[in-house]
Amino acid sequence: MLTIVIAGGTDGIGRQLALQLIRNGEYVIIIGRSSDKGEVLRQEAARLNGEDRFIFLQADLSLVSENIRIVNEVSRRVHHIDQLILCAQSQKFSKVYRETKEGFEHHFALYYLSRFILSFKFQELLKGSLVPLIINVCAPGVKGDIKWDDLQLQNQNPFNSIKAIMHGSRLNNQLGMAFAQSSADTNIKYVLFNPGAVRTKGVTEAFDNKLLKLLVKLIYKIIGLPVQKAVEPILYFIKRPPEDSLTAYKQNKKLDIAQVILNKNQSKRLLQLTLELIKRKHGELKINLN
Repeated sequence: MLTIVIAGGTDGIGRQLALQLIRNGEYVIIIGRSSDKGEVLRQEAARLNGEDRFIFLQADLSLVSENIRIVNEVSRRVHHIDQLILCAQSQKFSKVYRETKEGFEHHFALYYLSRFILSFKFQELLKGSLVPLIINVCAPGVKGDIKWDDLQLQNQNPFNSIKAIMHGSRLNNQLGMAFAQSSADTNIKYVLFNPGAVRTKGVTEAFDNKLLKLLVKLIYKIIGLPVQKAVEPILYFIKRPPEDSLTAYKQNKKLDIAQVILNKNQSKRLLQLTLELIKRKHGELKINLN
């Protein structure tokens, strides 16, 4: 039985994974913002005779403090975790630059910063596993450059949440490389996974125009995968982790890391900039860098 943590596990891909893993007999720890959705998921776990293998932890993962609290809470409950699956993301469309109460742009905080913190802070618990694996559900393969002088897109006028999400995907690519480089002496595998077009409830939230929402919904109905199908590659990785320390996939297709991350030396730059940013706004984040 594996112990698996899913960040963002009450909706979409995370929720489907949680239910399938419970069916498969795994021990699942779900992190989500909504306690109501967590309770619904607990009831589903009970119907699957898996309530004793299910934990829900409520947290706002857009906050640095909450990510750290959650790592400490999981550490009190279990001696190790086998796998960490990162799914938390907001797709709600916005033309307004919006910050968390800690002073970080919301999409940057939830889609990148949370994954950065959880990846590195769960490192010690993962080292206790025979099959340690992190799966970052993002979008490897998204083209474009990182705005090194404006990581949170504060100076982008007008601000656009779609661009913020795409920028976050590029940051997550470099996060994968930074983690693989700093964890070279461990057996932890890191997978960047792009599920492609998936029919989830949040798929139309990235658009504010009603007609466009209807059009996107129709397109996804035609080309999008049902969420049950979209999680199949992830379930495969859980059972058979890749041999390489860092890999990237779009659905079942393995991507060339050299094409996903054009300059792997930039990962160290991003790591240091991220740590400096956290220190300036929140306080020093202690992580293990080999």
